[in-house]
Amino acid sequence: MTKKELAQSICNLVGESNIRTIANCYTRVRLTVKDPEKMKREELKKLEGVLGVIEEGSHVQLVLGPGTAAAVAQLMSDMTHIKSEEVDEAVLLKEENRAKNNVPCKNMLKKIANIFIPIIPAFIACGLVVAVYESSYVFFPGFQDTDFGKIMSALAYSVFTILPIIVGYNTSKEFGGSPIIGAVLASILNSSSLAGVQLFHVSITPGRGGVISVLIIAYVAVLLEKQLQKVIPDFLDMFLRPLITVCVMTFVGLMVFQPIGGFISETIGAFVSFIIYKVPVLAGLTSAIYLPLVMTGMHHGLIAVNTQLIADFGVTYLLPVTCMAGAGQVGAAFYVYLKTKNQRLKKTIKNALPVGMLGIGEPLMWGCTIPLGKPFIASCIGGGIGGSVMAVMKVAAKVPELSGIPLAFITTRFPLYFVGLFASYAAGFIVCRLMGFTDPED
Repeated sequence: MTKKELAQSICNLVGESNIRTIANCYTRVRLTVKDPEKMKREELKKLEGVLGVIEEGSHVQLVLGPGTAAAVAQLMSDMTHIKSEEVDEAVLLKEENRAKNNVPCKNMLKKIANIFIPIIPAFIACGLVVAVYESSYVFFPGFQDTDFGKIMSALAYSVFTILPIIVGYNTSKEFGGSPIIGAVLASILNSSSLAGVQLFHVSITPGRGGVISVLIIAYVAVLLEKQLQKVIPDFLDMFLRPLITVCVMTFVGLMVFQPIGGFISETIGAFVSFIIYKVPVLAGLTSAIYLPLVMTGMHHGLIAVNTQLIADFGVTYLLPVTCMAGAGQVGAAFYVYLKTKNQRLKKTIKNALPVGMLGIGEPLMWGCTIPLGKPFIASCIGGGIGGSVMAVMKVAAKVPELSGIPLAFITTRFPLYFVGLFASYAAGFIVCRLMGFTDPED
């Protein structure tokens, strides 16, 4: 069947007068129809040249394959006199994935990310100063005891000193409560005056659970605030709501939620330490699943984990491992760039590769590896190999969120970080070469 015959057959089976819009991407003709019931579905599915039919309400996608989709869409446009347009499949895939993952659990993780993202500039600035300050131990003994050294110390660790208060403030703000109440509760949880205190036979440890405890308590405080707002008269709201919220959440938080946060924090720390020091080769599994986590939005939850690891140990071994997933994707995409004859794909990769090397992987993910399939799998495997290399070398980061080449400057082992980075590039490239890919036609 020729492309013209295929286009005519589709028009007949869908109904020319039933078609509202015609568009295409690399592999699909995308139609909007007036009445889905008027289509002859079974005949469409059996039509020679149609590889698949996907329906979502009035939206119909006909999978025809690279090159064929664009040609058939144009022929259908000529037959129906409906203007055809070409759409960016990378944008469509991202939008479809976002809609598919709009569920409560993933939305909660996105909110957690929103709590920490505003703090990232301070993490980076202070992290760089920490790297310089700690190097002074080697090159300038006694520098820390000088006046300038003390100022450097205050600057370097400032964000980590007030981090619980910032997290408490941002948590309350993100979930619709009073930000200052979140900050006050965080300050209470970390007050040194609580040392040695026992409340109803529960021993209180100031700061136990770090930001994880603060996240939990500030969130529950917002829920309490909203309930109080419904029952307290308006003329008393300004006085009673903050008073009751702070008093109740202080005692409940210290007795219930801070121990829970402490248990979660200590469990995560023990697990990461066990993997890094006992079986570092398995750490690569975290990198291997990281890109699928990015697809679903679940990677946002790791910001809080990395932040807590830094609070507990001063560094996080997890971040350098997981960010190798993006490096594996760079290697796989570079192989595709060298081999593809599709000029549009080549241009997309050329523009996205430098950004990917700087740690922003979405352009490569949605514009190259996911649409092609096998390169995405190669990216995951390559990132897993690089992540294991990074864990074996015990490279740690001083900030909870950064990736690619920029992270190298805020790690404990600057040269070894690049060894792991290039191992990921190479692994992604080699695995992609072994797996191959189907090159889309221009």
